[in-house]
Amino acid sequence: MPQPIEGACLCGAVKFEIAPPYRWFAHCHCSLCRKQHGTLHGTGLGVARERFHWRSGGDDIVHFRVTPAFERPFCRHCGSAVPEVAHDARTWHVPAGLLLGEIGERPRTHIFVAAKATLETITDSLPQFARYPPGVTVPGMAQRAPRATQASVAGSCLCGAIEFELDAPPRTLVKCYCSLCRRSRGTGFATTLLGSPRSFRWVRGADRRRAYALPAPRTYRTEFCADCGGLVPNVLATTPFVLVPAGAVDTPLAALPTVHIHVASRARWCEITDEWPQFAELPPPERLTELFR
Repeated sequence: MPQPIEGACLCGAVKFEIAPPYRWFAHCHCSLCRKQHGTLHGTGLGVARERFHWRSGGDDIVHFRVTPAFERPFCRHCGSAVPEVAHDARTWHVPAGLLLGEIGERPRTHIFVAAKATLETITDSLPQFARYPPGVTVPGMAQRAPRATQASVAGSCLCGAIEFELDAPPRTLVKCYCSLCRRSRGTGFATTLLGSPRSFRWVRGADRRRAYALPAPRTYRTEFCADCGGLVPNVLATTPFVLVPAGAVDTPLAALPTVHIHVASRARWCEITDEWPQFAELPPPERLTELFR
């Protein structure tokens, strides 16, 4: 038997083990995955029930269900998406970003590309499917209609309890591959829009936000909806930006200049196939103004 691979949420309360073979390894572009993970797409593996084992944290999971077919569970402490029983009850769907070891495989496909965010351009050569691959039948997923607004950008969490707006559109997209962002989002990287604090406002539900911050001296912090776990903007006094999870945005936005950071920490299964600038960690100070606009 192959050695099991451990996985954990950002705070470490929820832990589990998985082992191959994997029924699927896919990037999903549906709006629900984008909302849940706060990213431009989710990435997950299908693990047979007998190859999946919880190690701790069962009482720390919030079981939120947005469709009849799927739960969208998350850690109540840090908001990380955690494994769920898939559409096939013999299989667990595991967010790939939670894994602490190397998988030894690479993603095989893109699904729900018909619902892809306008911000994202797929640049790899993996097979693409408008919805599910042939042979997979799952009940349809309800899509919430975007809220009418005069703002340049509107967004919300997965359940819609929290809504926000920006009067000025962001000009840069940052993809971060560090292990903290992977575990926070449950995907290969965080995709964050840099917004202006002066143009940002909460429309409703600000009291439903929960925050998780790593113990000092580390400065990593994330905010999420207490009801659904969806990632929401992070307003930090220590930065000149509002950090907006790209997956939380409802407004169609054209592709933006992108910066890849902490690439040295990238999971091996996560490939970078575009031509935007890459940095092993953060860009050098002399390039920050140029790149983070």
